[in-house]
Amino acid sequence: MKKLIVTIASFCMLQQMKAQDTKIIAHRGAWKEFNLPENSIAALQKAIEIKAFGSEFDVRRTLDGKLVVNHDPTHFGDTIELKTYAALNAKKLSNGEDLPLLQDYFKKGTASNHHTLLICEIKAALLSNTTSQLTASETLELAKQLGIEDKIIYISFDFEVLQTIKTLRPNATVLYLENNKTLEQIIAAKFNGINFNYAQFLGNPSIAANAKKQHLMLGSWTVNKDEDFNHLLEQGIQYITTNFPERYLMQLDHKH
Repeated sequence: MKKLIVTIASFCMLQQMKAQDTKIIAHRGAWKEFNLPENSIAALQKAIEIKAFGSEFDVRRTLDGKLVVNHDPTHFGDTIELKTYAALNAKKLSNGEDLPLLQDYFKKGTASNHHTLLICEIKAALLSNTTSQLTASETLELAKQLGIEDKIIYISFDFEVLQTIKTLRPNATVLYLENNKTLEQIIAAKFNGINFNYAQFLGNPSIAANAKKQHLMLGSWTVNKDEDFNHLLEQGIQYITTNFPERYLMQLDHKH
């Protein structure tokens, strides 16, 4: 009986340590829990307010070379790459906000002395790899101009985009989103880690175990169920991206 109690206590301590190591990232800002438009500046500010570790957002490039924050390749049915910013911005977000320009988003997201990082996903362009590369390089240049390079983590499904980021800024932190490369390829590219869909980790726990042996950073998206969240904690996933950041911040507090 005494041995069982010790075993249970050890397990609880291990779970507590893993919870302390895990950070919560708001997916497209803290929009869903607070009925805000996703990827809006309001959703970003709410993520900062609830003290999420990071707030994830998506960057695309308009026809006239404006960097905007939007997940889908379209904005109210208009393909972003094929429209000017002025044409796109004629249609506002549901809370009345403009379609966010990346410059405004960066400034708002770093305006005060807080610790929420910007998790910047560079979206692959629909029509041209050149556009994808421009989006990456211009995003880096804007961050440099604003003096906020240390407040950003870069993610992408586009391997070449992350290679470009590492070439232009070797000290940038980059995480690859697609499980289609070996860990050896990811390490050779000098990426800092992986950030896979939660189902990849749940279906193959050896991914996390092997990545940790290689000292890679570990992230997972988009985690919205408690069962999945707890399984990822058990695997020691460091960065969990969710549509319910406040819920999981509270759960981590209870586990401490």
